[in-house]
This record gives sequence, structure tokens and C-alpha cells, in this order.
Amino acid sequence: MFENTVDPIIKGDIQIFQPKNGFRFGVDSVYLAWFSQISVNKRIIDIGSGSGVISALLAKLKNVKSIDALEMQPIMFNCLQRTVDVCQIQNNVKLLNLDIRSYRPDFQYDGAVCNPPYRDPSSGRVPEDETELNARFTTTMTADDIFSFCRSFLKFGAPLFLSYDADMMPVLFESAHKYNFEAKRLMPVCPDVNIKPKVILMEFRKGAKRELSFESPLYQKINGEPSPLHNKIFSGEWI
Repeated sequence: MFENTVDPIIKGDIQIFQPKNGFRFGVDSVYLAWFSQISVNKRIIDIGSGSGVISALLAKLKNVKSIDALEMQPIMFNCLQRTVDVCQIQNNVKLLNLDIRSYRPDFQYDGAVCNPPYRDPSSGRVPEDETELNARFTTTMTADDIFSFCRSFLKFGAPLFLSYDADMMPVLFESAHKYNFEAKRLMPVCPDVNIKPKVILMEFRKGAKRELSFESPLYQKINGEPSPLHNKIFSGEWI
């Protein structure tokens, strides 16, 4: 049996189960949940939910009522189950132990959110742990896989919210155009002022017209100190 930790985040009643060693969620998952504009009563899918941090934050801080949390890896799915239980969000979150490449619902979602792997396994040293490998590298889910699913199973005009490596942003635009999605909002995430973004937060919409809003950067720190926006996000001031 793998070892895990239980980590409170933002508020005491939001606790995340995750592996003690291997893949653990990062600040980009929290930023993405905050960035996502999800209507309370819409049905959305959290693609590659992992330990459930995004689903938990959307349910607890944005009061989203209907989230399908999809995770294919057994270890991460076990963490997801336990996160949902300890956060008491069973009425908000439906668990799906499935692969996005083969999942075929008989309806269309109102929106999707995904913090996907974006590293190419040929780009350098890869972890020996299979769960961490699949969580960080595009071995089981690519940008094409995400947009292909969303083309079929999101409603026309529905949003897809993504976080991605800033240097790999062209991959998202290429896949988006292939599957009839347009970028509508882009927010760079910078470690500090005068440091280029490491991550981008993006909103795409199915079948939308071509017009992009480039939003002010989200600075994690300003001159070495946590930025006011970072502090606001981590204090839970979301609504």
C-alpha cells in the first residue's frame, strides 16, 4: 500500500490526500481553480483530476454543484476518493475512474477544467515512478486528447480552462484550432516581477470567434514577498 499525506489547503475543511512520494499538486492547480469561471449550477468535468484539488476547491470555494472528476491512474484515483470523502463533497463530485481517450458520455458538458501533463517524455530524464511519469509527461494524455474530447462532449460555446507550461503555449493553439476552439482569455503566471512566466492560465471556447483578452500577470511574489493577489487566492476570497 502506498503512503500518502493529508494536506489542508486554504481552509481547514479542504484537505487533500496525495502520495507522500512522487507526484504532488502544485500552486498551478490552485491558480487554475481560481481562474476558472464556472457557473454554480452547470455540469462540468475535471479532466485528469489527480488527487482532487481542483474539484475540491471548485466545490468548496465556488459552490459548483455538479463536477465529474475523471482520473485513470489507480493510486491517484484512490487519493481522489479520499479527498472527496474528507471534504464531504460527495453531493457535488461524481468520481470517474476512466481514461479520457475512451470515455464517451451520452450528454454534453457545460464546461471543462484541466491541469494536464505537458512535458514530452523525449525531452529529458523521466521519473521511474509510473504514476508521476503519467502525471507530468504526455504519455497518457496530450493536448490533442483534451481538445478532441471537448469537441465532442462540450456544448457549443462552452469553456475549457487549462493551465500549461508557458514555453509550450503554441501546442495549445495548434490543438485548439484543429478542434474548433478559440482562446478567449490568457493570464501569465510569473514567479516574481521581471521574471518571465513559467505557467499560463487559459480559457478556450468551443466554436467561438477569434478575439483574445490578455489579462494582467498573476505574480506569485513581488520582490521576494507573496503578492497581494497570491495572498487573496490563498485566503479563499474567491466570490
